[in-house]
Amino acid sequence: MHLRSVALALLVLTGSPGRACTIFVLTDAKRALFFNNEDWSNPATRLWFVPAGTDYLGCAYLGFDDGWAQGGLNSAGLAFDWVAGGMEKWEREPAMKSVRGNPAQRMLETCTTVDEAITFFRACWEPGFARGRIMVADRSGASAIIGAAAGRLKVERANDSRGFGYGWDTLARRLAPRPEPTVSNGVAILNACLQSGATPTRYSNAFDLKTGGIVLFPSPGRDESVSLDLMAELAKGGHAYDLATIRDQIGQRPIPLQQNQVRFYLDKFKPLAEQEPAIAQRVTRLIRDAADGTMRAQDYVPEFWVRIHPAQKQVQAEMQQLGELGAAFLVGRNDDAVRRSYLYLLDFKQARVLQRYTFDLKDAVISIATEGAELKHDRGAPVK
Repeated sequence: MHLRSVALALLVLTGSPGRACTIFVLTDAKRALFFNNEDWSNPATRLWFVPAGTDYLGCAYLGFDDGWAQGGLNSAGLAFDWVAGGMEKWEREPAMKSVRGNPAQRMLETCTTVDEAITFFRACWEPGFARGRIMVADRSGASAIIGAAAGRLKVERANDSRGFGYGWDTLARRLAPRPEPTVSNGVAILNACLQSGATPTRYSNAFDLKTGGIVLFPSPGRDESVSLDLMAELAKGGHAYDLATIRDQIGQRPIPLQQNQVRFYLDKFKPLAEQEPAIAQRVTRLIRDAADGTMRAQDYVPEFWVRIHPAQKQVQAEMQQLGELGAAFLVGRNDDAVRRSYLYLLDFKQARVLQRYTFDLKDAVISIATEGAELKHDRGAPVK
């Protein structure tokens, strides 16, 4: 499932949920295997590796081209993924801290066991629990399904094989005989739980939580798999794979991390010396019009207006989640013969957002693309 989207390429922080996924654990006294089908509309699937650093573990993340991890595995043998569906009442407790960026990524890079992950989510605010539940599992075979119920955090802990998600009925039947924890058994279950339609299964994965083995199925339903070793990949440094072409990329020079895959990459963007006040005023007005629900057709090229006009109420609601815009800093610019592109770091009350605005030569908006968003830490130092 997808817990962060960019609504029609406009500003958004947490987005709308996808339709489920299927996640399960197969475990016994010797093995602990974590399986997932990722169901979503976006075909641009990615795998990326972020090596360990000061106070954080090395991690492999899976997701899409927005850089917001949907699942992952760390060097301690802890894994996670999400299942979405419906809306739950979810209220923040006063003592909960905000973390920078994706809370699930902050959890994975700092926790080594299911118990530590539970402690993390009791202490740190995860807005996604209003729209989904997360499963975490560690190399002992322990797992927890964490979500919201009646406004409070709900934790379902277990030490045996279990799962949940889109293919629940099929999954329950397949898990009932307590299948042996093998990759082949897990893959057979994944294949039985594939989703089609508007949000089909885009990739399937299996993690061996004891060895760090990763098995990927970039084309779900086919027997074509790719096997990787977490520690060997982390030793190569930060790098990424496009799942559609991963077989061709393996063995070649690693592809560097994209900006939105780098930990706290917004810190790298510094204001340009020339801030171009007239452009900043135009961008600020566009943002405030979107937040007020007063977007105007004359500000956009017709092709873009057709896309965003039907979603104005949704855009307005999502913009309001960001809070008031405090400042807009120009951090990059590109021009060509037919368009001008401006990259802004936008300082909202609740978040920082990296946003690209592209105009034609008549100052009409051709596109608006979110290239990063990060929740602000509002109580003390950020969780590392």
